[in-house]
Amino acid sequence: MIREEIKQFIDNTAAELEQISDQVWGFAETCFQEEESSRVQADYMEAQGFRVKRGVSNMPSAFIAEAGEGRPILAILGENDALAALNQEADVLERKQIKDGTPGHGCGHNLLGTGGMEAAIVTAKYLKEKGLPGTVRYYACPAEEGGGGKIFLILDHQFDDVDATVSWHPGNKWEVVKKGLAIVSAYFRFQGKAAHAARAELGRSALDALELTNVGLNFLREHVQKDTIMHYSITNTGGPAANIVQEFAEGFYILRNPDQTYVRDLYERVLDICRGAALMTGTTFLPPQLINNYANYNPNNTIDELTLANMKEILPLDYTEEELEYGKAFQAVGSEPDKPGPYVSEIVVGDRHTCTDVCDVSWITPLSYFNGVTLARGTIGHNWAVVAQGKSPAAHRGMHAAAEIMANTMIDLIEQPEVLAKAKEEFAKNIAENPPYDTLMVNCSPEDYRQ
Repeated sequence: MIREEIKQFIDNTAAELEQISDQVWGFAETCFQEEESSRVQADYMEAQGFRVKRGVSNMPSAFIAEAGEGRPILAILGENDALAALNQEADVLERKQIKDGTPGHGCGHNLLGTGGMEAAIVTAKYLKEKGLPGTVRYYACPAEEGGGGKIFLILDHQFDDVDATVSWHPGNKWEVVKKGLAIVSAYFRFQGKAAHAARAELGRSALDALELTNVGLNFLREHVQKDTIMHYSITNTGGPAANIVQEFAEGFYILRNPDQTYVRDLYERVLDICRGAALMTGTTFLPPQLINNYANYNPNNTIDELTLANMKEILPLDYTEEELEYGKAFQAVGSEPDKPGPYVSEIVVGDRHTCTDVCDVSWITPLSYFNGVTLARGTIGHNWAVVAQGKSPAAHRGMHAAAEIMANTMIDLIEQPEVLAKAKEEFAKNIAENPPYDTLMVNCSPEDYRQ
């Protein structure tokens, strides 16, 4: 149920939150390096009366901000990490970097995190004004794009007492998420022995081993479940010289499937391919460097019904003529230039798979997750055009709408305790019917990614 007080709270602080989002856009800090972004947000939330714990779970860029008292305890997830080499000038209709090779917010996390803290702030204000019980938490979660900050928070038991969680992601459609792919990502490296081509018999080619690994992976494609996705890239060929046997080679590999157990089993099969490639070439398969292992998604239909109802009350958004012209310009350079637009107002349910460590949180607490429109129709994710639109008035409008949806959904859960109880019952049933939550990252540490 949409509440006028929430809309008013958002209007009163909109300019301040837009400035924070734009600051985070400018910082553009990558995996576990989001310290300036985190500081700006944490300082602001302290000024809003939140109790802030910084550097949570051995992650300097993680913090938890809390307001209110007692039960229920409701969480909102935020992310601040950018993507490598996607620096881009704002509002420009072509690829144009400010500084070559530096990061940029190609997934809109400047809006994601700021919209999450906005929802937490206005929810806390509403609870205080109405004298309602309940604790609101905002989790600033590092390294969604690689490294899985939420998983380290889970392993450190930071979600254990949470009754329910809401989260969102910027994008080019409004969607209640119902599906998520489990993922394993890792670097595979081979050590060989260098030799001049004139005496190649003295060498052992690490690049040959890596190429054989890729051949094996491609043969494997016929023998995996049809909804499995496998990607790879060669990140180190061992040097540009063709007349030298390459003594080192490295590739980056990503495996995805809707079943987290199947993904981990598939990972072991791929490791066997690597070991076989090393045997065939007389090289050494070095210990793999695990980047992430995210779970599949565990939807909660009960909370999703609240999210969907609040979406339907808020949409469509009232764009200005200037915002529509801006969106049309970016739609024209995207993948859907001829469709009506430029900003989608229709709501879909369960249309696409997500792939994120938000999925891991869904196995620890009942969670509702949705995508919100901050981009012109047809904008491709992880792309320069996402960065270019990241500070636009239309992006800010989408961020505020997402914050309003999350805030009202959380208040619905507080004001309708029977619905929260139903959500927790549904969650408990889903957990009982599935294998216990597990992750390959249990032996990893945030320090592994900061080196």
